[in-house]
Amino acid sequence: MKTIQQYLDQKQEKLISNSLFNKLKMCESNLEDFAGLAHNISFWVMSFQDLLRINLSQITDKECYKLIQQHLMEDIGHEKWFLDDLKAMNVEQPNLQTLYSKPHTAVRDATFSLMSEVFRTTYDYERIIMILTLESAGHIFFECVADLVEKNDWNPSLKYFSKYHLDVEKSHDIYEEKIQLYLNSIQLNHQQENNLLNMIDRMYKAFSVMFDGLSVALSSSRIVEFAK
Repeated sequence: MKTIQQYLDQKQEKLISNSLFNKLKMCESNLEDFAGLAHNISFWVMSFQDLLRINLSQITDKECYKLIQQHLMEDIGHEKWFLDDLKAMNVEQPNLQTLYSKPHTAVRDATFSLMSEVFRTTYDYERIIMILTLESAGHIFFECVADLVEKNDWNPSLKYFSKYHLDVEKSHDIYEEKIQLYLNSIQLNHQQENNLLNMIDRMYKAFSVMFDGLSVALSSSRIVEFAK
């Protein structure tokens, strides 16, 4: 499993170079422009809850189930923070027509790809690595966005896009230690290791599609109005 962890770190480092994060770091746009980007991830944010639920339901080992259940409890309900943030930024919740419009295509495509991985898994360790992969990519996004929100001193009531959310994500340490012990007890053969590496590649490819699409959204002024 050490090889898998190292590979995740490598993929995470590479993802940082995505144009979205370069733009966010140098972003001088106003809150209205950022709200357009926030609006565009709606499909993923809402679908993410189903991904977590389905993934957990497929875990077979009782002890492993408890660990992942504890680990994921803090992720339940984050979509409410997201919807509250949209409201705080004076952005309407997206309707079905908006969610399935062209500006949301990249996020939808990425979401479908990520959701498909839930049904590819066979073993519990694959389901755990899936969660760790989601978190590794998510940390890059949330760290960059939280820094942007803090730097610009935007609406202090924001939770999903602020340091508040990031701090909650980083509070998983106690569960991650137990999960790591579980993973360390597993010996993979060459084929199993390759299967995991391929899964990570597919998931990171999906996130690249998503973040490329969000980069375009950030470059488009008043994207919310355009999407309607």
